[in-house]
Amino acid sequence: MREHTEEGGAMRLYARDPILRALVPRLLGLAYDKRNLVAQEHRDDLPVVLLTGRHGMGKTAVLDALETAYRGRVPLGRADSAEVDPARWAGFAVSNTSPVLELLEQLVCELAAVVPGTSRLRFPRLLPGLFAISSWHRGNEHEQRLARDRIARLIAACGLEKGDERTDTGMDWMSDVSERLADTDQQYGLEPVAAAVIQQYFSRHTRTRAGRAVREWYHERSAGTADGEAALIRLSLRFHQGGAFRHAVERLLTSALIEDVSDAYGRWQRMNRTPKPLILLDNVHTAAGRRVLDLILEHRAGRGSDDPDPLVVVATRLGGGADLYPDASHSELPELSVASGWERTAPGSPSAGLLTVPLAPLSLDDLLMMLDRAEGPLHRRLPSALHTLARGHPLGSGLLCDAIVHTNAQRPVLPEDLLDLCTAEGRSVTERLLAQLIPPPQLRDHLALLSLARDRDAAEALAAAYAVSGADPLPVAAAARYLEEEQWTDRPDEVGTPGHECRGTSPFAPDPFLHALLVHAARNGSAAAGPGRRWSDLHRILREHHTALGAGDSADILRHTLAAGDARPVVIQLTAHFADGDADRWLRTLRHVATAPHPPRAEWTDHRLEIARGDHDHRYAEADDVRRSVNRLLHGLWYLCETYAEPFADICDGIGSELAFLSMRHTSGRAALNQASRTWPTSLRREPPC
Repeated sequence: MREHTEEGGAMRLYARDPILRALVPRLLGLAYDKRNLVAQEHRDDLPVVLLTGRHGMGKTAVLDALETAYRGRVPLGRADSAEVDPARWAGFAVSNTSPVLELLEQLVCELAAVVPGTSRLRFPRLLPGLFAISSWHRGNEHEQRLARDRIARLIAACGLEKGDERTDTGMDWMSDVSERLADTDQQYGLEPVAAAVIQQYFSRHTRTRAGRAVREWYHERSAGTADGEAALIRLSLRFHQGGAFRHAVERLLTSALIEDVSDAYGRWQRMNRTPKPLILLDNVHTAAGRRVLDLILEHRAGRGSDDPDPLVVVATRLGGGADLYPDASHSELPELSVASGWERTAPGSPSAGLLTVPLAPLSLDDLLMMLDRAEGPLHRRLPSALHTLARGHPLGSGLLCDAIVHTNAQRPVLPEDLLDLCTAEGRSVTERLLAQLIPPPQLRDHLALLSLARDRDAAEALAAAYAVSGADPLPVAAAARYLEEEQWTDRPDEVGTPGHECRGTSPFAPDPFLHALLVHAARNGSAAAGPGRRWSDLHRILREHHTALGAGDSADILRHTLAAGDARPVVIQLTAHFADGDADRWLRTLRHVATAPHPPRAEWTDHRLEIARGDHDHRYAEADDVRRSVNRLLHGLWYLCETYAEPFADICDGIGSELAFLSMRHTSGRAALNQASRTWPTSLRREPPC
């Protein structure tokens, strides 16, 4: 999680010091923000560190902090697997690139940067391989342009040419290759181009002795079936073939990268405790990222302990991935302050080389530290309300804290204001959060509406109603698939947590924080929405859907009635069901109905606390004691199920008193109601209440 301070530009991470200031410095051998060398952990066999978590948990922010701390101090390469998009070449017949190749190219270009006080990393094995597979089919302009640009980047980044020789390097290089090709009669094809590119590379960028060693390395990797240049030509041909041939080439190039770095960090560097190079890989849950990570792990699993690999690799992954890496070690953040806890428990298993670290949510103490920047006093309930709302989500907590600090300088911030705050730039904090958590704007708007539905069937009912009204139908299947792919469907197990009795059925968008943001976006959009899309219309559609399903959905019928702001018929129905119904079922219905989201404040005045305290009893002179009790009970629970609710003692005790009163008036459910009268007040005093 990144926090922008008031001074502007500076960033600070909370609750991530065990990674930033303990684990990674020990692996690198260099302190996070000092020039001090530190004792190196796992000197001869390093784990790949995999940070896991949901969107907004601060995975990328940790990589940002590591890059800021170590760029220019150690060789550092960073690549974002999510940005390697094969669609860029969709529709073009190109075979000299792949997502994995592009990641390797990014890494080598950054690792080759000059680091003051150290020798520049050279890549004698990898570079001829990258040049070879960049070869193009004669006559294919798209492949030739891609090769020209890649070769120019590699020459510039790796310092293969000096001074004025870098000017128009790509064009100059291609012209020389064209001259070599002029001597061949073959007008099309790949092999003559590959031969010319390889000859050009060795004649222009290697010395005789070094070139001989590289040729020998490729000769050995071809099992002795081809000499060095012939092996590189075959490497290019196989890469262009694709499929398993390409995968084998990608494996060889990854090995070349690691062995080149290993040569640069030999025995002398290890004896002097030279800090190690660092690779940062973001979003390795993508196909390309996972492939590169697997190749690194496979290479390490096949190496001997006498041939150490010095690359420190820190990667991030959306979600967990425990099923993909069965032999990985696992450590929680606090444990990393002392030691990594990693050991290779299954020699030969690639996943045994992995250390997974789930990024935990922020604690209430972390939020208190974040709010220390505020000028003037804050509402005493604000930190706990924020923690209940965001569930420790780092991105959400950070942006909300920034908005609190900004707003509190002008006026006091109340807990119920949290989702209505604006950033310093004047943008709604809810809109900004949703834009970062769900980037596609159309899908974001659709999810805001679908979030009001209890489940997939209810969401389909909303979509069907919109199709009939002539509006664009909502892509429910696409929305559900997106939520699943982006890890938003796995709701944390809340059974047994304080206040779980008040919770209802898991909604269409089950993640609690995302659901709260989406529902609030739907609420805020009600005033500007057209007919059929306003808040009351949406709940009418959902109420009609559950009515059509029959009596089994009565709790949802009442819930959507209450969400529309019409509490009177809900109280009447709950009272009627109480008289002749099963007490346990009635309590479950009551709990579910009370989870209804409140209507837009522009269309509804919140009197729930006053009603729960009995201040409005005089308005129901025609009602009997049971109905008035149900009315007070429902409104008390409805208020306490808000994330910002303060569990006032009189409200919690009042709920117990109402349940005790009702227990004396139920013919068969006295025991269930009496037990609820004792347990619910205690549970509702804890957080989160719903």
